[in-house]
Amino acid sequence: MRSRALSMVLLLASGWTLSGPAGAQDSSGIVYSPYRHFKIPFKGSTPEQRLKQLQLFVSTDQGKSWQQAATAPPEQGHFKFLTEKDGYFWFAVQTQDSDGRLYPVRMDGATPNLKVVVDTQPPLVLLQPLTPRGDEVGISWDIRDENLDLTLPDALQAEYRPVGSNSWLPLPRTLAGPQLHWNPMTRSAVQVRVRARDRAGNWGEATASVSLDGSVAPPVGNNEFTQPTVNPDTGPPGRKFVNNKRITLKYDLKEVGPSGVAEVELWFTQDGRSWNKYPPRVGEDPTSQRNVTFEVNSEGVYGITLVAKSGVGLGAKPPQLGDRPQAWIEVDMTKPMVQLQNVIVGQGADKGKLTISWSARDKNLNAQPITLSHGETLAGPWTPIVQNVANSGQHVWTMPERVPYQFHVRVEAVDQANNVGYAITSQLIKVDLSQPKVQILQVEPAGN
Repeated sequence: MRSRALSMVLLLASGWTLSGPAGAQDSSGIVYSPYRHFKIPFKGSTPEQRLKQLQLFVSTDQGKSWQQAATAPPEQGHFKFLTEKDGYFWFAVQTQDSDGRLYPVRMDGATPNLKVVVDTQPPLVLLQPLTPRGDEVGISWDIRDENLDLTLPDALQAEYRPVGSNSWLPLPRTLAGPQLHWNPMTRSAVQVRVRARDRAGNWGEATASVSLDGSVAPPVGNNEFTQPTVNPDTGPPGRKFVNNKRITLKYDLKEVGPSGVAEVELWFTQDGRSWNKYPPRVGEDPTSQRNVTFEVNSEGVYGITLVAKSGVGLGAKPPQLGDRPQAWIEVDMTKPMVQLQNVIVGQGADKGKLTISWSARDKNLNAQPITLSHGETLAGPWTPIVQNVANSGQHVWTMPERVPYQFHVRVEAVDQANNVGYAITSQLIKVDLSQPKVQILQVEPAGN
C-alpha cells in the first residue's frame, strides 16, 4: 500500500527511535495525519543480531488498554499501520530478542512513544454574503473542524476574482472576526473563495458570488480527499485468486467454550514476515456469521491468518515474525493482454483451413486459457472454434461445410482470477474462395 513517511522522532526506552506519519506536529508532540494508512519508521542502536522482532501496540483509549497492531523484523525499518476510522491513537513498541525475552515485559501502563491524530475529513466551510457597505462588498464565514487552529498562518485563505476571470486575488486576513469587507474596484459581480486548512493538512473550501448591487449566487462547497493506494506485490504458489478488492472469508469455529467467541481478528502480511492487524468491523457477530469481509486498496498478494478470542479474552497469540499464514490470496483485477497477429485463409492444399495466430500475456494465465470463436458481427454472437486450449500462439482450424462465408475471429484469454481479455479482427475474414466461371450456351443476333 502507498504509505506516508514519518516526520517526527521520539526516543524509545530500548534505544530505538520511532517516527510519526506525514502531517503537522503541534507543540505537545502530537502528529496529525490526513491518512488512515501510513508507515511508522524506526531505527536504533541495538545490534540487529540480538533482536528478533519489534511489535507495535496501539491504544485508542489514551493508554488504558493496548492491542498489538503489527510486527516487523529489525531490518525492515518501519511498521505499517491502518485503521478504518479517524481518531486519537497512541503507539508503543515492545521488542523481543533472540532468546524470546520481551521489553517491556508487559504493556499494561506502557508509556506511549508516539501520539497520532488521524483526521481524513476536510474542514466544513460555510459562506454567507453580507449586505454591501458603500463601495465595499462583504462575506462572513463559519468553519467547522475538530482539528482547526486559525492562529496558524496558513490555516485560512480568502481570495476573489471577477466573474469569468481565471486569476484569484488574495484578500488580507482579518483579526476582527469571521467576516471581511473590501472594495472590489468594480460594480460587476465577483466570485469569493474561502479555504481552510486543518492541522492534518486537509483543505476545505466554499465559494460565493457578491456584487455592489446586492445580487448574490448561492455558495458552493468543495471538499475532497483521496486515500492512498496499495502497491502490488508477488506471492508464493498455492494462493487463491480473486478479481475484487472486497473479499469474504468463510470460517468455522472449534473448541468454543461457554463464554463464546467475542472477536475474530484478521491479520495480514504482504512479505511473509511482518504482520498487520486489520481493523475490526463494528457490530459483527463472529459466532453467528462465520465469515469476515475485508477490503484492500489495490492488487497484490496478501497472507491471511484469523485469530479467535473467547468471551473472556483467551485465544491464540497473534502471528509473529516469519509465521506462515493460513491462506495466501492474490487480488488480480488486470485482464490478460491479447493481440491477434494474423488470420490466414488456406488455399490450394490448405483450402478449407484457417490459421489463427495470436499472443496472450498475463502473469497468472490458466494452464489452458485460450478460447477461439467466430461471429458474423463485432458484437457476436460467438460460436466456439476451440475452447480451453494451451497458449500455443497458433491454431489451424479445419472449417466445417456450414460456416458463414465471412466472419470475425475472436481470441479470448482467461487468468486464474477469471479476468478475461480478448481481441477481435477488425475486418471480416472472407473464406469463400470459389472462382465463378462463365460458359457460353448460344449465340443469336440481337435484332433491331
